[in-house]
Amino acid sequence: MRKTLKDVATKAGVSVAVASRVLGNYGYVSEENRLKVLKAAREIGYQPDVLARGLKTKKTYSIGVIISDVTTFFFTSVVRGIEDVASQGGYHVTLCNADEDPQKEKGYLEELYKRKVDGIILSATGKNLSLVKKLIRSGMPIVLVDRKIDKLDTTQVVVDNKEGAYEAVKHLIKLGYQRIGVINGIKGIWTSEQRFAGYLDALEESELKIKPELIKYGDFRVEGSKKAMVEFLGMKNPPEAVFVTNEAMTTGALLAMKEKKVKIPDDIAIVGFDDPIWAPLIEPPLTAVRQPSYSIGTIACQALLQRIEKTNRGRSVHEEIVLKPKLTIRKSCGEI
Repeated sequence: MRKTLKDVATKAGVSVAVASRVLGNYGYVSEENRLKVLKAAREIGYQPDVLARGLKTKKTYSIGVIISDVTTFFFTSVVRGIEDVASQGGYHVTLCNADEDPQKEKGYLEELYKRKVDGIILSATGKNLSLVKKLIRSGMPIVLVDRKIDKLDTTQVVVDNKEGAYEAVKHLIKLGYQRIGVINGIKGIWTSEQRFAGYLDALEESELKIKPELIKYGDFRVEGSKKAMVEFLGMKNPPEAVFVTNEAMTTGALLAMKEKKVKIPDDIAIVGFDDPIWAPLIEPPLTAVRQPSYSIGTIACQALLQRIEKTNRGRSVHEEIVLKPKLTIRKSCGEI
């Protein structure tokens, strides 16, 4: 016999309303009751009846997630956080990979709207602002992750990218490097601009001259960054150290350095933004800025479900949630 919400409530010793709030991931519930309900649901094998819920509430109990690059550890972890919260609340996730392409992003936004998903989590290219605003005005709950769009009436969950980049470059400066290059992502994208600003702030604070020949763009891609690093290595006076502003580009830079038989950090030091699972496994281990990627996903999905249910954050208009990154120091910049 199929287990019901009432069965969960009875097993947990709480009211049906409390069990509903926990499993629907909305409204306030004490941590004690939340854990009791989740334990009871697991023990009796409770599965929400999505079809019945949908007929009753006019919902599809599905959400769309549009990210820029599904291959990176950062976005994989973000999506895992989203999916864990969505599943707990009885929602299914449709994942879309926009591939940094505004046209693909536009197509996914329109398709998800046609499919009547209950909400969308978006890592935006920033090129479809009018469409995003139109969907929000139509009543579609949308939450942004990783990339911020100013004055957008929704929740935006981001990391302090500027501070993370600043700490990475200051670490290089403290180790004595002065000629520091940067391989940045895509001009105009919020994360790129914030990380570049952190790089500039660190140089300016230390009174180091900003040199145009030490600034390159890798378009957030392995191949783009590999090309940029080859150009650095071919310079008559190459950089002493390089700050690379995302995981995929760090991979490309490392590939170029390996092919050119560059010794890290003796020839050139390197620090990356994003701290992938392989970072401590390479030789020398990579110094990198770690983002709380799983937390970005869980917080974003909680905010989206609350907007869908119009509780707590669902009643707010504009909200920014800024999480802190952490510089993980290893040996790719020299002795610790």
